[in-house]
Amino acid sequence: MTPNRSTISRRWTAALAGTAAAISGAFVTATAVSDNGNIPETAVASGRLDTLVAAVQAAGLAEALSGPGPLTVFAPTDAAFARLGEDTLSSLLTDAGRPTLVRILKNHVVAGRFEARDLVDRDGIETLAGTTLPLAAARGRLFVDEAVVETADVSASNGIVHLIDRVLVPARQVSPMETLLEIAVSRGAPLYNDGNIDACAEIYATALDAVSLAGDFGLDEQGRANLASRLKEIAGESTSRDRAWAYRRIIDSLFADGMTMQPTSATKPAPKPAGRGGFAPRGTTVFSFDDASEASRWQTVLDGVMGGRSTGKIAAKDGVVVFEGATSLENNGGFSSMRARTPAGLFEGADAIRLIVKGDGRDYKLGVSTGGNQRAGGYWQTFPTTKDTWTEVIMPIADLDRQFMGQRLNGRVSPGDIGGLQIYIYDKKAGPFRLEIESFEAISLGEDTFDA
Repeated sequence: MTPNRSTISRRWTAALAGTAAAISGAFVTATAVSDNGNIPETAVASGRLDTLVAAVQAAGLAEALSGPGPLTVFAPTDAAFARLGEDTLSSLLTDAGRPTLVRILKNHVVAGRFEARDLVDRDGIETLAGTTLPLAAARGRLFVDEAVVETADVSASNGIVHLIDRVLVPARQVSPMETLLEIAVSRGAPLYNDGNIDACAEIYATALDAVSLAGDFGLDEQGRANLASRLKEIAGESTSRDRAWAYRRIIDSLFADGMTMQPTSATKPAPKPAGRGGFAPRGTTVFSFDDASEASRWQTVLDGVMGGRSTGKIAAKDGVVVFEGATSLENNGGFSSMRARTPAGLFEGADAIRLIVKGDGRDYKLGVSTGGNQRAGGYWQTFPTTKDTWTEVIMPIADLDRQFMGQRLNGRVSPGDIGGLQIYIYDKKAGPFRLEIESFEAISLGEDTFDA
């Protein structure tokens, strides 16, 4: 059962109470914070960071943030946390969600004391989560990744705090098995597509053998035994083409099924059932929302960064992600967007992006970005929706137009350089919008080729 807002509020309030009790002299004055308060005390006293304080306590990080430092904290406001949605906030408070919560919070903390003037001259800064946050200054504002610094240089005794308008969710950590298999595919798929099928099959077999033999890749003993049995069966296939495809199906299933290996005696699994609208999968899954946690990898960016009044939120429900809100044309606004990073090289070898969506009759834009900084321009194309009807959208990557700050530029994006996906509602109309998305896939429009 999904907790309602009051339930979540009580949980956060309880966590907040624990934090306040743990911090002596909480709710001190702003002047005292500037002179004496450490970072948790400063957050408590601000009156705008209650959710962050609760999250820090729930994650067990209050003591670390009270240490000598110095530390720099990019602190999401209460309004920033509210953008994550009730389901996400609730899941982060569970035992299963706590490691994710810890990593999210560490993604906002930097070793050292960096004032705003120190940040504007940098392209990026490394966090305690081991990630790098891109930095940019534009139109009198300081951007930290996709967040705007609303209040800068709030001094604390052990560092400095900058209040930001959104939570910076780091990209999902890649497991050793994913890394190994991604390397295998990036090397094997081009060989297959160039006609060297034997070499491709050998690369795939070698990688899968390593996974089945070693306990360092995340599969338990039974999973490795099941994989070894499958590989033995595939070795008996009559042609290298059959072996290559059988190995590739295993690789794709390891990614799609959450890094598990189920027993089976068939070397060619049955096709996945058709999804909503009767559209069956046909490529490499980039996002599938059967696992609601996939929605947490997305964040909204609204026209509020430029003074607009549009709204937007993301929620996972019944195997789809729902992006909804309202566009407003006030203050030269009119757009709302959802964005997520994708692993480097994921689209290598693909030539199109496939979406299964149900819209409201309005036009939306599919965009991709390159590299880590999604503000450095992007590549866009519009797609229509039919009200309350599931639709297959196939967008050739070559059709995406390069744009920056609303200006069309020359150049096309290489599939291997894609590092992020974006959905925009920006049709110069005001009013509510709602888009349901079942999946994103990287596909090849050609026949008998591998998507890298």
